[in-house]
Amino acid sequence: MPKKRKCDDELRLMAEYPGVYGDLLAGRIQTLKQALRIVGLAPKRTRVEKLKASWAKASAGERDEFLQWLLVSGALPSAPTGTAASEGSVVPKTGEFPIASGRYLLPSTIARIKDIMVKRRLNADSVMEEMGFASGDRALARALLRNTSLRLAVIAALDRWLRANSEV
Repeated sequence: MPKKRKCDDELRLMAEYPGVYGDLLAGRIQTLKQALRIVGLAPKRTRVEKLKASWAKASAGERDEFLQWLLVSGALPSAPTGTAASEGSVVPKTGEFPIASGRYLLPSTIARIKDIMVKRRLNADSVMEEMGFASGDRALARALLRNTSLRLAVIAALDRWLRANSEV
C-alpha cells in the first residue's frame, strides 16, 4: 500500500466536501489540517497523545528529570528509600515487573500466560472466566495470538491472576 501524502487528503476533501474545500481556497480556513478537522477526517490529538509522543522522543535523562519533577510535585507517590529512587529514578513499589506496555502485553507476559494455560489445561475463555469476565470474551485470546490491545480492567485482572498462579 503506498504511503499517504498530503495531496491525498486534499483530493479527498475536494471530492467529498467541496464547500469546505472552497472555504480553504478562499482563505476562510487557514490550513488543510483545520479543514480536515472540521469535516472529521483528521481528529485533534488529545493531550495524552501529545504527552506520549513527547515521552517517546525524550532522552533517558529528560525522562528521569520529568519523573523527578512528578515526585516533587506530588503527582506520584514517593518511592521507597534505599533503592534506585535515591539516585533520581522511579522504580515499582513492590519490585514486580510490569506485565504490559500501555494496553499491550509484553512478550514475557504472553509466554508466562501460555505456560500457565498449558500446565493447568486452560484455554483463554476459561482464564477470562476465572478473572471474572464473560467466558465468551475473546479479548485475551486475540491479545495472545495477534498481540492486540486489552482493556485496562482486563490487564489489572490479569496481573492479579498471574500473581495467584505464580506457583504453577
